[in-house]
Amino acid sequence: MSAALSPDVAEQLLRHVSGARWFGGKGRRAAVVGVTPLPWLTDPAADLDAAGPAVRLEVVEVAYLDAPVDDGTGPDPAPADDGAPEVTTPDGPLDGAPRDLYQLAVAYRPAPHAELQGAEIGRWTDADLGPVVAYDATQDPAAASVLLRALLDERRVGADDAEVRFHLSAAEGLTAELEPSVFRGQQSNTSVMFGEVAMLKLFRRLELGRNLDIEVHDALSRTGTSDVARLFGWAEATWSTTDASGAPATLTADLAMVVEKLAQATDGWDLALHALQAGADFTAEARALGRALAETHAALRAAFPTDRRPGDGVAAVMADRLAAARAVAPALEDHRTGLEAVFGALAGHDLDVQRVHGDFHLGQTLHTPDGWKIIDFEGEPAKTMAERVAPDSVWRDIAGMLRSFGYAEASVPGPGSAAWASACRDAFLDGYAGGPLDPADAGTLRAYEADKAVYEVVYEVRNRPEWVQIPLGALAALTGATPHDPTSTDAATSAADPDQGARRPVDTKE
Repeated sequence: MSAALSPDVAEQLLRHVSGARWFGGKGRRAAVVGVTPLPWLTDPAADLDAAGPAVRLEVVEVAYLDAPVDDGTGPDPAPADDGAPEVTTPDGPLDGAPRDLYQLAVAYRPAPHAELQGAEIGRWTDADLGPVVAYDATQDPAAASVLLRALLDERRVGADDAEVRFHLSAAEGLTAELEPSVFRGQQSNTSVMFGEVAMLKLFRRLELGRNLDIEVHDALSRTGTSDVARLFGWAEATWSTTDASGAPATLTADLAMVVEKLAQATDGWDLALHALQAGADFTAEARALGRALAETHAALRAAFPTDRRPGDGVAAVMADRLAAARAVAPALEDHRTGLEAVFGALAGHDLDVQRVHGDFHLGQTLHTPDGWKIIDFEGEPAKTMAERVAPDSVWRDIAGMLRSFGYAEASVPGPGSAAWASACRDAFLDGYAGGPLDPADAGTLRAYEADKAVYEVVYEVRNRPEWVQIPLGALAALTGATPHDPTSTDAATSAADPDQGARRPVDTKE
């Protein structure tokens, strides 16, 4: 049940949540309207100084007092300074206000700890513990170990109207003595490494129901595929609350997952950029990545339902997205006729559809001594859950990777970049398909690649206007118009800047 909040505690929670990189309401007026403490994972009656921190997971409900305009192309971007929203106290009813649920893992201690200063959430009086200092448990080693032990013990803890359940699916090499360390590079969620064995991913912006990343990892782990990390287990919760209208509701959500930590893993985007900067051939890696995606798609077909979809309907959806995107990016008007023709190639035949990755690019891959591993199966966050779980064509993922090679080309301008990217594209397609595409498949791929580039144009207009010529140039090539050279624009200079070069190409999980 959502706990009563004093204005002071609500303000401290909002400042912490809104200041985090994973907060999804940057630039909007927001208020914390409720918090649901889930059952304690430690004994709250124990002496905190002697027994360590008191640990529990909590669900914070945030209401937005202003809503972005929905034009059908995804959420509005964060402001340029990435600042926190205005901290405000609601001065009227919030029945219709859009809301998000965010998860905190909280370690309560009776006094400040100097080594945890950067992890402090706030200070208040807890009903069970009295005066406390609240810290982010993912940055408190003793508290993070509590989460690992709960998984190993397959704990099921309940209190009042809430329950947390830990599910262990594999345990080889997983022990309670593994040393935890938070991964500072994580953005949309928070990851804690346990030695060289496992990684716990704590979901921050909660989605009700089954988490897609857990669902896919669980299914693929059961097939024995070697192209994804092994799933050790996950945590889920059910709790009672009231909805925006005051009616009682019971909610369920996945909270975290623990997967194999991949030894000596190199980010695919970084690996590709380093190869291009060094003038090194990357076709062997690209071909192997194509094979890894093909194997993953085959495993997904075995694990999830498949279907067929009329190409006319797919083309119509792409045309609708283009119409909405033109309102955000008027430069797309120059490509409207050519894009409609590209999309029209889908008409008249059916497409095989299945569960796919949905947001595939170099940044969603890791290269290890054992080959490529594919990560993050949550799909594009801008899409609804229904859209992300719906079967789609494998060409969606293939097109995403081809566009990623295009971004690499633009990020390292030079006389050999275009040839490098072209060779990588060809090798990737050869690895996936085992040979040249027939005309029908080539036309389908072109439509999906164009649809992806339209999405990228909108993303760049909203977030990085100096990069917009990269996808516009791709659209010009795909539609047969006069190509834009991405290496001759300001986008290339920005992308190649040392401070900018690590940024993902349209990484929707930023």
